[in-house]
Amino acid sequence: MVGAVALAAVLAATSFSFSSNASAAEIVDNGPTPTVSKVSTANVVGETVASPAAAEEFWTPERMAAAEPVPMPTPAASSLDIPDFDTGDASASAATGDFTPGNVTQFPQVVHGKIFFKVGANTYTCSGTVIESKGKNVVFTAGHCVFDLDTKTFATNLAFVPAYENGNDPLGFASAAALYTTPQWATQGANAYDIGVAVLDQPAQTALGSRKIAFDLADILGSLKNLEYTIYGYPSKPNPPYDGEILRGCHSKFNSFDSTQGLKPFPMAANPCYMQQGASGGGWVTLGNYVNSVVSYGYCDNLPNTCGVIFGPYFSNAAKSLYLKAGGSPAPTVRVLSAPPKVVRKRSVSFKFGGSAATLLGFICKLDRQKAVPCSSKISIKRLSRGKHTLKVQAVDQTGKRSRKVIKRSFRVAVR
Repeated sequence: MVGAVALAAVLAATSFSFSSNASAAEIVDNGPTPTVSKVSTANVVGETVASPAAAEEFWTPERMAAAEPVPMPTPAASSLDIPDFDTGDASASAATGDFTPGNVTQFPQVVHGKIFFKVGANTYTCSGTVIESKGKNVVFTAGHCVFDLDTKTFATNLAFVPAYENGNDPLGFASAAALYTTPQWATQGANAYDIGVAVLDQPAQTALGSRKIAFDLADILGSLKNLEYTIYGYPSKPNPPYDGEILRGCHSKFNSFDSTQGLKPFPMAANPCYMQQGASGGGWVTLGNYVNSVVSYGYCDNLPNTCGVIFGPYFSNAAKSLYLKAGGSPAPTVRVLSAPPKVVRKRSVSFKFGGSAATLLGFICKLDRQKAVPCSSKISIKRLSRGKHTLKVQAVDQTGKRSRKVIKRSFRVAVR
């Protein structure tokens, strides 16, 4: 199962029992079960782009070169309380976790692109990540990269440029056909909800590949302590060492939640990571291939002792609503990796499931005539009675979308 190995490495096996009564057979979960919930898209703020092709005409090499990194939100905080950390030296990549990724035309670097857009007469840059989606055309970025708080307008001529490097765009670019952000960002400028989505005018995922997306990791893992992130972006500041012309990355670890930001869920802090303006919207990748936040803001200008800590929104229902509004996920797939033989001579059996999904993947199990229950990729069924039993299994992703296929496995318990 995609993501199962990574999850297992972070979370020790936990058992959950499901049964209809005390004497019935019970399903025991031997692993983590991702949260599954459906959310409304009614409150998503969005705009359809009348002429996506206009961006292709607008973005000449000269205009790309002249675009400035969009200013990051700079929250006022005189008493930010974050755990101690080693800031290291911004110029020493080995000490800070900063690094320069490999060939930007190759996966996975190529899915982390540079974003160009216009607000009024001004042109700006940000960063973004292609996320696996049903339409193969979704890019996640920051809310302040798609919606301007001063003018209360969406960006215009927004273009996503994969493989950008030193003024070159060898793979061309895709234009935004629709833009979305959260109402909390658009109306309040809430940093906890500084999330934006661009729906592209072409299925860029087909050519580039994509990252997957994960929601509510604190609920799944129990804690984000020691969770590691690789953060990507096109930072222009601090300069040096950054100039916005090449893709950068940093290996970071979850630090804390920023409780000064008012609205819950509080944004996350990670360090060490020195990227600032220009990196806005860059994806936070964890558990191997899952985007779980985007670069939003920092306190470095106001509180120099926090330079090296980067902040991003916690992906929960708001991020999920944006994802669904942009088209959501393709249907997950399901398969049985291991199952008991057709005849067993004991009262307990084990199953292992796999499959693929754009989000973390869970399953729904139904034993005989018992009620269907959520289950993990590894289960045991105990206290089985003699005779024939049937288990039905369906995959489900974190948005509630189920696999088209329902797997059915029957076996007979032959014990005295």
